[in-house]
Amino acid sequence: MEFTVKWIINGEITVKAETKEKAEIEVKDKLKLLVENNKENFNILGATAIQGSANLKS
Repeated sequence: MEFTVKWIINGEITVKAETKEKAEIEVKDKLKLLVENNKENFNILGATAIQGSANLKS
């Protein structure tokens, strides 16, 4: 039997930055490095996208 498995990784981090854009870039760069260093595993897992956005912490 074959099964299609869909998965989601959800996370949240607090980042100190001058702007929303700079906070997003900082996290994006860390995630990009994580993917690049583990490309084979991400491909095996079928990962096709990572997305996120920053919001001002209240």
